[in-house]
Amino acid sequence: MADAQKQLDDTQKKIDDGSLESEARAKIEAGQADIDSNRQKLEGGQQQLQMAETLHLPLTPDMQEQKKQLEEGQKKLEEGQKELDAQKAKLEDGSLLKDAQKQVDDGRTELEKKRPELDAAKKELDRNQALLDMTSDAASISENGSAAIATVSFTDDIMAVSPEHLANTRDAFSSLEDHGVKVLYDTNLSGQRPEMGMTGEMIGIALALIILFVMLGTLIAAGLPILMAVIGVAGAMMGTLALSGVVDMTSTTPTLGSMLGLAVGIDYTLFILNRHRNNLAQGMDMKKSIALATGTSGGAVLFAGTTVIIALLALNVVGIPFLSVMGNAAAFAVFMAVAVAVTLSPAILSLVGRRIISKKRWADIDRRSALHTDDAETAEAAHVAATEKEERPTGWLKAILAKPVVTIIAVVLALGAVAIPVSDMRLGLPTGASQKEDTPAHQTYEAISENFGEGQNGTIIAAANLPDGTTEDQAKDLQVEVGQKLLEQNDVKAVIPALISKDNSTLLYQITPDAGPSEVSTENLVSNIRDLKLDTDDGEVTFGVTGQTAMNIDISENLAKVLPIYIAIVIGLSLLVLILVFRSIWVPLTATLGFLFSLAAAFGATTAVFQWGWAASLFGVTTPGPILSFLPIIAVGVLFGLAMDYQLFLVSSMREAYSHGRNGKKSVVVGYNHSARVVVAAALIMAGVFIGFVFAGDPMMASIGFALSAGVLFDAFVIRMTLIPALMYLLGDRAWWLPKWLDKILPDLDVEGTQLEREKH
Repeated sequence: MADAQKQLDDTQKKIDDGSLESEARAKIEAGQADIDSNRQKLEGGQQQLQMAETLHLPLTPDMQEQKKQLEEGQKKLEEGQKELDAQKAKLEDGSLLKDAQKQVDDGRTELEKKRPELDAAKKELDRNQALLDMTSDAASISENGSAAIATVSFTDDIMAVSPEHLANTRDAFSSLEDHGVKVLYDTNLSGQRPEMGMTGEMIGIALALIILFVMLGTLIAAGLPILMAVIGVAGAMMGTLALSGVVDMTSTTPTLGSMLGLAVGIDYTLFILNRHRNNLAQGMDMKKSIALATGTSGGAVLFAGTTVIIALLALNVVGIPFLSVMGNAAAFAVFMAVAVAVTLSPAILSLVGRRIISKKRWADIDRRSALHTDDAETAEAAHVAATEKEERPTGWLKAILAKPVVTIIAVVLALGAVAIPVSDMRLGLPTGASQKEDTPAHQTYEAISENFGEGQNGTIIAAANLPDGTTEDQAKDLQVEVGQKLLEQNDVKAVIPALISKDNSTLLYQITPDAGPSEVSTENLVSNIRDLKLDTDDGEVTFGVTGQTAMNIDISENLAKVLPIYIAIVIGLSLLVLILVFRSIWVPLTATLGFLFSLAAAFGATTAVFQWGWAASLFGVTTPGPILSFLPIIAVGVLFGLAMDYQLFLVSSMREAYSHGRNGKKSVVVGYNHSARVVVAAALIMAGVFIGFVFAGDPMMASIGFALSAGVLFDAFVIRMTLIPALMYLLGDRAWWLPKWLDKILPDLDVEGTQLEREKH
């Protein structure tokens, strides 16, 4: 178009300055001179032929051919002279210049008609070039040509795509293997979902069996809690999986339920079993012993399970569906564990009979019973000695109570030190980098990172909301302008324009960040794009961000926001239960305060291992990264319930001793001596079950298992077995203070079975 315009302008200039006329006149004169020259040549040839004809010489073939050419030349010469005369005439009358002017005018008219079309074509070409420049750093083939990325999009959500459809999709790529191309599929396309199998459960059961056998001395007694737990877990899993067809749930949902159900199921049965064995050791009748154990420890189990269930059901307030389902499934598993412990366990204990205690211990029991029957004075002395023994602190308790203030300070400082990494804790969802090295997800992630950069694993979808009334042409212009603005943002590697909506109201872009999906810079990029506002000639453009990377970031942020609310709800409801159980203000408050310390320490240890990478290889951590976003909420729900379990079983014995007339300080010693052994065993079992899942599953369950195991150990041994006795010893009788007005309106739940104890005597 530019060349045509220049040619027209040059012609117009020649017309205006007269050079066109001069050039035309010069051409005519040159043409006339050429014709005159050719005419002379023709006349010379014709004279030769006329001379031959005058002499009556015969014409040779060459001369005949020459004559023919002369005649044709004469004809062309006459035509040329005629055309030249016509040009001379036009030149003289001015029509030649008029014709030239008309051609220029017609050319300009035609050019103006085509100008919009040509301008539009040029504009489109410039747009396409700008879009091409924008995507220069985006590539689906690596620079060395050794790798390529292919994206497969399904019409349905990936979770709704059938395994058969996924298999057919993979088959479409299978022919590439025949040509030496190695094809890797991510977790979605491979159709593989994280599966735990039974390894975690088996490790936990094996550890629990060893601990129980050492504690109880017989295989029957050691196997009974495990059998009850397995039955409870089986019932819970069948109920949960029966609903999987109508309720969407992740593969982690039944795993968490089985892990928690197995742990509490063993512990709850153990508490009843231990009370039954102690009753038998005191010479109680078998059936009365089972009934009393169920009425006392069974009641404590019921309320302990209630605190765990409350904590888990409170996950429904978080507002994230899959967490609600996880909490409900885990709560059902705990309910089944409680139901089996307080119903089936007593029946099995009745069937087992005397075999629940070893023959050696039965001999000691029978000997003490005979002594009590034959010599009342000796029996009374033995009773006094036993009473003095249970009121005398020994071992660890003696060290705690020797300087309780020092103990409290040491506990706070120690747990505070372990909790330091919490200040750096970041939440996120697992990526392929955190999966095991032999999984398709990890291999695909590493291949993409190596050949295309980390950011290719965490692409972001950005939507630009255009001003109202934007036309198609304006939308195309804005597609370039907005894309270039996005490319200018920090931590952006490439921007690929994707779509313009049919109503021209929205633009879509695929953004490749510089860093991976779990990096802080990528999180900042998502936030910055959402806050970005672009002022254009057509109005303001705002942005939204979606895609898997952005969704993971959103979930993590939302969970972090609701965590304080969740903790408040769980602690608030459980405090009410604990006040009802212990009929005290200080006991629930100290229990809750201690839990917060153990929780912080558990989170600190988890952050150090799974985010900082301390001793990562020891716990099977492939690539350290953010902490699983829903782990804190899950851990709060589970650990608070379990912490209150240990609080209940330990302090209820203290409450029982206080109810039987001991003062506040002595009741601490008596309750500790009665319950410490079984609480230690229960905590070791619980931690063993949880730690089994660290080494037997995907990274999600590994981090959950580690956090729960650390939380149980910190809470049971540092808080319940150390801090709480020191605090209650300092409080003395004040530990059981309750306002009179509150004491009157609270129902007497008698969780410790004090009334049953009185009836026994």
